Amino acid sequence: MANTLGPGDVRVGRLFDGVDDTVPDQAAVLTFDEKHGAELAIPYYYEQDSGPNPQYVKTREWFDMNNGTLPKTLLFEDNKGYVTLTGTMSGGYSGIDRIVGKVKAQAAIFERPRSYKDEYLVREFISNIDGLREFARFSPVQHEQERGENGRYRTTVVLDANECVDWESGGFKYAIQSNVAWHGTPGRSFVIDDSNPYISTVSESGAAIADHFSAHWAVRVLLSLVFGHKLAWRSHKLRDDAFPLWMMDGSDRGAHSVEVQMYGTVAQHRDPVPKENTFVFGLFRLDDIGADGMRKWIELYADEVFKQAVQPAAEVINGASRFLEPQLMMLAISLDRFGYYRFNDKRRRSMRDHIVKCLEAANLDWPEIGSRIGIAKAISNVNNDLKHPDRESYPDADVLAGVKELAEVIARAQLFDLLGVDDKLRQQFTTGNDVRNAVGIFEHAKLTVTDEGEFVRGTQGIPEVATEGNQE
Repeated sequence: MANTLGPGDVRVGRLFDGVDDTVPDQAAVLTFDEKHGAELAIPYYYEQDSGPNPQYVKTREWFDMNNGTLPKTLLFEDNKGYVTLTGTMSGGYSGIDRIVGKVKAQAAIFERPRSYKDEYLVREFISNIDGLREFARFSPVQHEQERGENGRYRTTVVLDANECVDWESGGFKYAIQSNVAWHGTPGRSFVIDDSNPYISTVSESGAAIADHFSAHWAVRVLLSLVFGHKLAWRSHKLRDDAFPLWMMDGSDRGAHSVEVQMYGTVAQHRDPVPKENTFVFGLFRLDDIGADGMRKWIELYADEVFKQAVQPAAEVINGASRFLEPQLMMLAISLDRFGYYRFNDKRRRSMRDHIVKCLEAANLDWPEIGSRIGIAKAISNVNNDLKHPDRESYPDADVLAGVKELAEVIARAQLFDLLGVDDKLRQQFTTGNDVRNAVGIFEHAKLTVTDEGEFVRGTQGIPEVATEGNQE
């Protein structure tokens, strides 16, 4: 039986809290919450301190409303194996005498540790995310066919997962690593189980899972801007000698890949897999920037001013809201902060000036819509119209849609010069589908922008579009 946890699973076992005492084991039920993953239900009686069931006294103290003492780590064991729950959080309790306490965890590690710790500092953390395969363009599976003299075909399959781009930054050794997993029966079958690359971070001195994941998050932000599509985390694993591969006789074989489910991402594992053509178009690919470009990106993202610029845009791309109004406001924040970052003199300027700086830096021009100053003022004006209820004007739905798409394109285009990408790729982007779609909204609505940022319709009779709760 596999030591896993998914929708509908109910595992009954016992808990260990790291205290070697004579208190009987506390029973618990491990279930799967669709949104946050592993959840413990711990049944107990309300036991007085001097009562005959000391395990319930201990559990009662965990869920004390005023001074709860829930351990930072809990080990769950059943007939399938161990699950190490770290970063535990009380979910409260229900009942008066017969009580059930609830516990969630920041991370569920599906292996038994060598020893109990409040926090585990692990050497390597591994993640797989949408878009990474298309960004890396590795080829771990090669096959060729030869036709023999008898007319039959002979197929040779070569598995080679040696492709890798690695770099160091911020105390971590990063790698985007090729990968291939397979199974087969000699003489009968051969199946490729997985050929998706992964992100890996290594800390020789060990780092908290949360710190590893923060390092991976920077790559997720980059991929979001590169492709302009929502991305889902598909899996996480760790490799550390603290969680070895255990043998039946109690010995171990050292570190191996161990599944990790994280509170904030486990719901994404079951998101629909993007279609094959979702990531065909992107700003650039891994081989366009190489290890130096990836190192530069991680260093940029470590700058708080830069991080505050890219995060809102990345979250809009990843579905932070279904409504156009908050999407546009978040993108305006990104452009405002991008411009502030680019000026790099700590002077206070208008949002308009910051957006003009972004347009100039990315060498973006759309004369069919308006001048740079006009476009910058238009984005700023629409943002202000949305922020201030005392303003009489409220943008039409097609204006919101056009400005939102244009602002997103401008935000994504900031990567080209910052990462030293070949200008040919920037030119390809400015004539590509994403830019054409954004400009097309203005053309379809016959909208242009004056140098004062005002919208002008070229013809009358444009159909009315509802503006309340505008959705993309």
